[in-house]
Amino acid sequence: MAKDVVDQLNRIASDVDFSRRSQELVDCWTSAGAGVETIEPILRFMESHSTIDYGTPGPLVHFLEGFYGAGYEAELISSVQRRPTPQTAWMLNRMINGTRIPEATKHFVAVMEQAIQNPLADRQTIALLRGFFEHQSRVGS
Repeated sequence: MAKDVVDQLNRIASDVDFSRRSQELVDCWTSAGAGVETIEPILRFMESHSTIDYGTPGPLVHFLEGFYGAGYEAELISSVQRRPTPQTAWMLNRMINGTRIPEATKHFVAVMEQAIQNPLADRQTIALLRGFFEHQSRVGS
């Protein structure tokens, strides 16, 4: 299933209506019973296609967030540590906003702070991460 997910995403990567097309894929994956095995391939796709307009937040994000508590958090952190992108930085910020456990929040904010120094992060991602980090630092004070 994971390889199929990547192949399907690669086929629509240059589509001008990526968000609509990705919703169609999500619907198919959901009907087929796709599970946590899809998290990493989708995040790796996002890492290698950082300029796609995924939507706000978009079908892929909603799909991935459906696995919260089932491995999504760890996979997202790994992705941000490997190669942060605007989309994954935004997803990390959403995860922080939804977390009600202070220790988890501190951990996620620390991951965000480290990601700012990641040499694979582009300027747009670094600026986004800095803004999120400053906000989360004020909120957490």
